[in-house]
Amino acid sequence: MLHEFIAADPNEDAALSSGAAGQMPAAIRTPSGTVTPPNARTSPEPSSVYDRASSQNAAFRPDRDTSRPRVERYEDPFSPSLTPFKRMTAYDAVRADYTLYVRDPQLRKIVPGEEAQDGDDRFFSDMVVQLEAGEDIRIPTVGPQARLLTVTASPRSDISFWRDGADNWFLRGSSPGRVRLVTELAIDRANFASGYDDTRWADLPQLPPQPQAHRRAYRRVARAIGISRRMRPRKVVDKMVTYFRSFEPSDAPPNAHRDIYLDLALSRKGVCRHRSFAFLVTALNVGIPTRLVHNEAHAWVEVRDKNRWHRIDLGGAALNLADEPRLDRPPHVPPPDQFEWPTGRDSGSDLAHRERQAALANAQNSSDPSDADPAVDPNAPADPNAAPDPNLPPATSQGLPDTTLTIDNIDRDIFRGLPVRISGTARAEGKACVNMRVDVLLLVEGEVERQLGSLATNARGVYDGEVVVPAAIPIGDHELVVATVGNQRCGLGQVR
Repeated sequence: MLHEFIAADPNEDAALSSGAAGQMPAAIRTPSGTVTPPNARTSPEPSSVYDRASSQNAAFRPDRDTSRPRVERYEDPFSPSLTPFKRMTAYDAVRADYTLYVRDPQLRKIVPGEEAQDGDDRFFSDMVVQLEAGEDIRIPTVGPQARLLTVTASPRSDISFWRDGADNWFLRGSSPGRVRLVTELAIDRANFASGYDDTRWADLPQLPPQPQAHRRAYRRVARAIGISRRMRPRKVVDKMVTYFRSFEPSDAPPNAHRDIYLDLALSRKGVCRHRSFAFLVTALNVGIPTRLVHNEAHAWVEVRDKNRWHRIDLGGAALNLADEPRLDRPPHVPPPDQFEWPTGRDSGSDLAHRERQAALANAQNSSDPSDADPAVDPNAPADPNAAPDPNLPPATSQGLPDTTLTIDNIDRDIFRGLPVRISGTARAEGKACVNMRVDVLLLVEGEVERQLGSLATNARGVYDGEVVVPAAIPIGDHELVVATVGNQRCGLGQVR
C-alpha cells in the first residue's frame, strides 16, 4: 500500500541533525544510494589540487592520434562518484581553424543557498583549491545547469563562485592560500539522461553564424550521416548519436582530406575527444546548441533542446584509469541511456564499472584484512554501496537454468518519494546466483511497469538494499515485481 508522504518541518530537522560544519545534512538519500558529507574537520588527502594550472584551458585543438589510450589518470571529488564524467572544461564554439573556445567568457556569480527540487540528483564534493588573489580558478562540477546548495571552506576564506557562458565553474578568492572546499550540489536527473524533446527548430536558442570555412566540409559530413534541416531536431540528434558512437579507435591516423574535421568524421576513426569534436562541429553547423566537455580522462557532448542540456556519451573511453576508486562512495547511477549503443560499445560507464569491480576484487582478496577497504564486507553485494548501473550491458542468459527469486523482507509502510528497503535471494539449480543484477519494479494498476531501481546479489545470492518509489505514482494498491535477466551462470527469473 502506498501512502502520501507529508514533508517534515525543516526547522525541526535542523534542530535534530547537522552535517559538515553544521551546515549540511547528515546524509542524503539518492537514487545511487545514501551518501554522507565529508568531515570538514579532518585533513583531506587530495590526489590533486585545483590551481592556476587547471584554469589554463582556454582553447581545445583537435588532433589525429586516434589510437585508444590504455591508461588515463583521473581524480573524482564527488560523492556519489561521477567517474569518468567529472565536468571540468566545456567549449561551445569553433574557430575557422577548428580550435574550440567559449563563446561567452563573461563570468556570472553563483550564489549558494538554492533548494533541492523533486527529480534532482544531489552530490557532495570535497576538493582542495590553491587560490590566487583575485584570480579565477577552474573547479569541476557535476553536470550542466547544476546548482550550489551549501558550502564549507576550511580555513574560512573570502571566496565566491562564478560560471561562464558554457557553464564552466570558477572559484575566486580575495587572498592567496590553499583552501579545502566541501559543497553540496543539486542537478535535475534529466540532465544526465532523458529523451531529447520533439523541439521545433524555431524553439532552439539561436546560434551565431558558423565559420564559412566549415560549410563545404559540413555538407559532406551531413550527407554521410543523412541529416538536414528538413528533419525535426530530435531526428537529427538521434542519427548523429548513432553515427558518432559507431567510431572505432585506430592506430592509423586519418589524413585523406587534409581537413581534420573531414578526416575524423568521414573515416569514423577516433576515441572520445575525436567523436565529441566532430559531433560539435556538425551540430553547430546544423543549428543544434552543443558543447564539448572533457576532463583528464574522458570527453563527451552536451546537447540542448528547448528545455535543458542533455549529457550524451559517445564512447571511445580509455581501457583503464590510473585512479583508486573510493569504495566508501557509491557510484552515480544515472537514468537509462535514451540512445542505442552499437555492438562493441566502449562507454564511460563501462570504464568506471571495470575499475570499480577491479578495486572491489582487490579489496576482497586482500591477504591482510586490515588492508581491505572498510566499506567492503565479504557478505555484502558485489558493490556494497549501490545498485548496478542500468546503462551497463546486460548479461547473456540464453540457455541457462531459470533463476528462482524470493522476496523475504520489505518495508511494511511505503511512501512515495522515499526509499524502500527490500531483500531476498536468487538461486538457480539450488546454487546461489552471485554478483547478479536484480531489478525491482512496480506494476501500477495491474498494467504499467515502473522500474524503481536495481540491486546486486552477494556471494550468498542475497540481495538487500533500497529503492525509491517515484512521487508521481498514484496512491493505491500496486504489485511489486522482482526480476533479473541473469548472468553468466543463472538465467531469467521473476517473482511477484
